[in-house]
Amino acid sequence: MWAHANKWGMEKFAMGAKNYWFTFLADTSTAIFFLVWAFRTRHSNPLFVVSPVVIGYILWGFSEYVFHRWIYHQREGVFGDGHRIHHEADRILIAMPWFMTTLSMFGLWFVFSVKLNFPLFSACLAGWLTGFVWYSIVHHSHHHWNIENAWMRKLKAYHRIHHQLPQYNFGVTMRFWDAVFRTRHRRPPTPQT
Repeated sequence: MWAHANKWGMEKFAMGAKNYWFTFLADTSTAIFFLVWAFRTRHSNPLFVVSPVVIGYILWGFSEYVFHRWIYHQREGVFGDGHRIHHEADRILIAMPWFMTTLSMFGLWFVFSVKLNFPLFSACLAGWLTGFVWYSIVHHSHHHWNIENAWMRKLKAYHRIHHQLPQYNFGVTMRFWDAVFRTRHRRPPTPQT
């Protein structure tokens, strides 16, 4: 029963061009809203807003690794199922249903920024979502675009290794956390003759 429900949910909400592209719009718009709200509620030095944005972006980098390694690579469940589809057909347009991220972020914003009166939490969320949108663009480019930039080509090659050896290279936009958790794939040394 759950497998059927997961398949129906995947086909209805996660797969297809409409959800995929609308996710970019929804996530970007939400990040802009949080940033504007933070600036409007903090009428002081812009550094008080920019600093939490940078912190949020750094937190995204860690979140990217955690989600990709421990949530998307689950053996069972909707996240694992969706990511398996991506590994089997990496050019298919599949994304988290746009409303899940948007509602989750607005829920966090409302609780922490509005109710608990931590206005800079909104800026932190803007930074986190900026990282998420950047991740989405970079990941899309890995599978759909041929970018000549050397840095992007290295990231793409790094990600291709993950598709061949899924227990390695969980970072999509950065390799730092793979180095920290020792999940970075290294070629075995070539034997000297």
